[in-house]
Amino acid sequence: MLFRRWFKGQASPSETGELMDLLEGTDPDQELPALLKAEWDDLQARQVYTDARKDEMADKILRHAPPQRPVRLLRTRMWWAAAALVCIVAGAALWLNRQPLKKPPAAIAHTVKDVAPGKQGAVLTLANGKSIVLDSTGNGVIASQNGTQVIYNNGNLVYDAGSAGGVSYNTITTPYGRKFRLVLPDNTAVWLNAGSSLRYPTAFTGAERLVEVTGEAYFEIAQNSNKPFYVKINDQMQVKVLGTSFNVNAYSDEASINITLLQGAVMVETAGGRKLQIRPGQQAKVQQDASIALLDKVNTDQVIAWKEGYFNFEGASLQQVMRQLARWYNIEVVYEGKVPDITFEGELPSTLHLSQMLKILSRVEVRYRIEEEKRLIILP
Repeated sequence: MLFRRWFKGQASPSETGELMDLLEGTDPDQELPALLKAEWDDLQARQVYTDARKDEMADKILRHAPPQRPVRLLRTRMWWAAAALVCIVAGAALWLNRQPLKKPPAAIAHTVKDVAPGKQGAVLTLANGKSIVLDSTGNGVIASQNGTQVIYNNGNLVYDAGSAGGVSYNTITTPYGRKFRLVLPDNTAVWLNAGSSLRYPTAFTGAERLVEVTGEAYFEIAQNSNKPFYVKINDQMQVKVLGTSFNVNAYSDEASINITLLQGAVMVETAGGRKLQIRPGQQAKVQQDASIALLDKVNTDQVIAWKEGYFNFEGASLQQVMRQLARWYNIEVVYEGKVPDITFEGELPSTLHLSQMLKILSRVEVRYRIEEEKRLIILP
């Protein structure tokens, strides 16, 4: 079948031309659903995702809406588009890399070198100022500082305090397009999102444990009731914890610093002395004027989606989505004219290439062009 060969990327140029000619003489709104349904059924038979996961992704596929009136794309009329998109997400077919059945608008037609998704990696800066690029470092001991060994193991960094004779400070930095996980000397695990940093001691020898973070990080604190853990954020505030799991989003280009608690209890304290204790499922939003707002029943899955390897765009504006993409793909985003008022919903894996991500977004009226490979222009 011509369509199946084209869908799977197996069609020759002559077969592709023949398929286009055939579809030119048909109503694509009638023909395409049946063709896509066959591929959808084939995908289901191969169980790339569980049935429940496929249905969830199809139900929550990207939607857009006018201001104040969110509207879901009707699955009864647009199910084939959702099915095609889930095929893309599941990686079951090369739908995105095939020649489109209809010529796209000139505003989004472009031929540029693709941008790969971000990956594991970071730069470690030792106390003596030496920098080690962890992307290309082999496994094993990569440094020794005052009796503490720094061990790199399959993309993770671990500190073995041993008989530490003193304290040095290290800094882990994740450039755009990178994220990283490390285990601190007290066995606290930290995940850093793209464009973030963590400064910490090579051994916790005092009465408290203190680290400093910028950007976004997820913490799983090793419990020690005799030695509280403090996270200093952007030199503006700090979080006090005993044993807990929480996420800090403190990017300078976001409207607020958000501390979201998953387990345990934390106390948020601003530089101005304002304090707020939060419980699991709550989020403290600290504004630039140091005021604190408390949100209940936060979608914690959405908050830590970056850590789990996917984007959750539920309720996100176009600018919020683009800030996430800019960090992960290490691109510059520029708006030409008025910023489109679009609200999204849905989940997409962070393993998609930029071209795949943009083609999906273009289906919900995101118009764009790319200049100089990594400059993304959003059109009104």
